[in-house]
Amino acid sequence: MRVLFVSPAAGLGGAERCLLDCVAALHEHGRVDAHLLALADGPLLDRARHLGATTQVVAAPRSLALLGENGTTAESGAAAARLFSAAPDLLRFFTRIRETIVAAEADVVHTNGIKAHLIGGLLMPARPRLIVHLHDFISTRRASKWLLPALGSVRSRARYIAISKAVAEDFAGIAPTADTRTIYNVVDTDYFCEGANEAGWLAALANLEPPAVGTTTFGLVATYARWKGHELFIEAAGLLRKARPQIPLRFYVVGGPIYQTLGSQVTDAELLQRARDAGIASSFGLVPFQDDIARVYRTLDVVVHASTQPEPFGRTITEAMACARPVIVARAGGAAELFEEGVNAFGFEPGSAAKLSEAMMRVLDSSARARLGRSAREHAVANFSRLRLGKQLLQVYSASG
Repeated sequence: MRVLFVSPAAGLGGAERCLLDCVAALHEHGRVDAHLLALADGPLLDRARHLGATTQVVAAPRSLALLGENGTTAESGAAAARLFSAAPDLLRFFTRIRETIVAAEADVVHTNGIKAHLIGGLLMPARPRLIVHLHDFISTRRASKWLLPALGSVRSRARYIAISKAVAEDFAGIAPTADTRTIYNVVDTDYFCEGANEAGWLAALANLEPPAVGTTTFGLVATYARWKGHELFIEAAGLLRKARPQIPLRFYVVGGPIYQTLGSQVTDAELLQRARDAGIASSFGLVPFQDDIARVYRTLDVVVHASTQPEPFGRTITEAMACARPVIVARAGGAAELFEEGVNAFGFEPGSAAKLSEAMMRVLDSSARARLGRSAREHAVANFSRLRLGKQLLQVYSASG
């Protein structure tokens, strides 16, 4: 079987890491010839090649790359105007995409982002099966909530994969007849595992001195999307610092911007100002995106997931769990499906800095962290190991599965 993955981005965000897990699982299964078509260049391509996939880039015009649904109406309107003015470039781009998909002679076209769903789904030939991998709550999108359900009508062989029950239920609300299957994201539990705590290394990346012995280190690992809760995390850290001034604490934000769409991302300057306002500037650091992200998890005492909107899945939760790290989770959407309260993670009311701060206080005790971390690792291995993924994908790809 020949599978062509189509990705609109080539960074290493959650959707892209999910794609890499799919490629790896299919390669391990031994029955699939995987190819990747990306609409931008970036580290995703090298990772996919390392896993055995062939890769190709057909770069989207900048006007298309900047078009998104998360910015303000004015920003989206300006991006749409630029898109209209770039019509000749777009026509050439669409023609090349169509030619590339046809040349791939794929049995399955597996799209992995909204622009890929729409572009790949509409331009692919009729023969392959279209697999639309849903990483978002589509009903919240201004245009996609109308366009994506229509793919099922245009493409009779279209199937949808949802990364959580919450995503599947959301899509069923706008596309009740769509053939949608839930397949949870997985993690490589051999890579994401227990290991050394390298406090000095992480501090150096943030241009900070190594933390004192006995310091409890909290970290939020996420792309710079505004809804990921960076500002909420900083506010909660400030409350924790005021409530426990005698305890040595360190707070990190790890990540950076990976998408080009306008208006959807925070900046370093904003986060540093928030830290000053919260009174934690001397114990707060920004760490740029790290390719070896498991090393980061192992060095954090506690990983915080603080998304202010319901999370479709929450990949950092399962990755950190697999590294035996205690995790504090904004309990909504797909993220709420990933843990058992008080057994392998602590949850809190999304959007509440006070509730997040209270949850952070619960893990200041090192014995409580150790217990939670051990349980988290066991839970991740039992429920989110990559071993199951290849079989699940092939069932969706098959004509009768």
